[in-house]
Amino acid sequence: MYIKWISTEEVDRIYLPNTNQMKDIESEDKIYFHFGTCTRELSVRKSDNLPRQTIGLSENIKNEVFIPEDLFYDINITENSISLGPVILYLISKRFLTRLDKVKDRLEKFVPVNGLIMISEPSGINTEQQLIKGYYFRPSNHEREATLKEGVFQYPGAIFKRVPLSLSLNEHLKKRTNGFIFNSKFFNKWDMWKWLSPDQSVRGHLPDTKELSTLEEIEEMVSDFQTIYLKPKSGSRGKGIIQIRHEGDSYHIIDDKNKKWVVECLEQQPVIDRVLKKKGEYMIQQGVPLVHESRNVDFRIYMQKDQTKDWKCTGLIARVAKPGSITTNLSHVDYLIKGKEAFNRIYGLDEREGELLFKQIEATCKKACQLLDQQGHFADIAIDFILDKELHVWILEMNKRYGYKSFSIIEDTHLFGDIISNPFFYASALTGFINARRSE
Repeated sequence: MYIKWISTEEVDRIYLPNTNQMKDIESEDKIYFHFGTCTRELSVRKSDNLPRQTIGLSENIKNEVFIPEDLFYDINITENSISLGPVILYLISKRFLTRLDKVKDRLEKFVPVNGLIMISEPSGINTEQQLIKGYYFRPSNHEREATLKEGVFQYPGAIFKRVPLSLSLNEHLKKRTNGFIFNSKFFNKWDMWKWLSPDQSVRGHLPDTKELSTLEEIEEMVSDFQTIYLKPKSGSRGKGIIQIRHEGDSYHIIDDKNKKWVVECLEQQPVIDRVLKKKGEYMIQQGVPLVHESRNVDFRIYMQKDQTKDWKCTGLIARVAKPGSITTNLSHVDYLIKGKEAFNRIYGLDEREGELLFKQIEATCKKACQLLDQQGHFADIAIDFILDKELHVWILEMNKRYGYKSFSIIEDTHLFGDIISNPFFYASALTGFINARRSE
């Protein structure tokens, strides 16, 4: 449905066409009109003079809520209400907001959703006036190109959050949207361990992990597991990670820049002393190495919710590190392998065996995501994991704001499109618009 502002002395009116869709609503009925978090009680007037697929609103409403006329909306009708939408806020960083062409292109190519998609960053939100300054996405049609247009908006029905927020702002938006803000809480590797490890069905898929305080803890764990990692609780891209491997009478130490030491004891080693001085910032973790052609390998599985509102795997890639690297972040990756192809190339599995393994991985990761949902509201997570020689899944990390560069490297436009679109389908479904696909 399009909307048309009706110039009239009447106030708080909604003008509805005489169509089968509106047959149960009579003139002079009172209905509740919903747009995002805005709700108004309006009087109904039926009209034969409205353009096709259009509803009218009296102009006084225009001064109170910004509803762009150049968008097509889905409509939900009940006995006493009409909802227009979906109304979604895509909340991104200030840096990404400066790259509007990239935002526009992604929405145009991969997000076929009707309704209002707003784009803003945290400083654009005025909590006192409950207004958002930013842009909205206007898709292309046969007469125009896609564009982003500036606007000041009322609060949305749902928020797809890709940037950290202050606790007060996060709670404010959570309350105003009835909890429809995801990924609602940012967490680190240590938080993940604390949240997931109490569950016995997932505990066996987590490398043994402890908070790091003393050198004795390092010596004890490396004695138990031979290879261990010192990891910052927070951070990404492998920064600050140190591997320690015990072989015979010596310790082999490798830092995140692939600098190496071979020492007879761990005491008074500057690289370790620097970590121990950062009290409370590091954790110590059992190493579960998988070496393929002398390179470390891990996997990333993309777990998302879509219009079904259930967790599912959108895609899977394997990351093969450069020789000697202890991390598989993109700066240290030699090459990527698409999805289940990696099961054959690395483990020699046939198609049936690969499919069975994939189902086991997806079930484990789905359970981990469900445990996350007990701590907040999540819908878009990338999980890094390792498969050992027995094909056992070991979850290393769960990422909320993962990057998209891998998709251009493996040239998988279809997967990239699904990754981008699913959170918007989920946001639409949260607000009652299950099939909010863009109209041509």
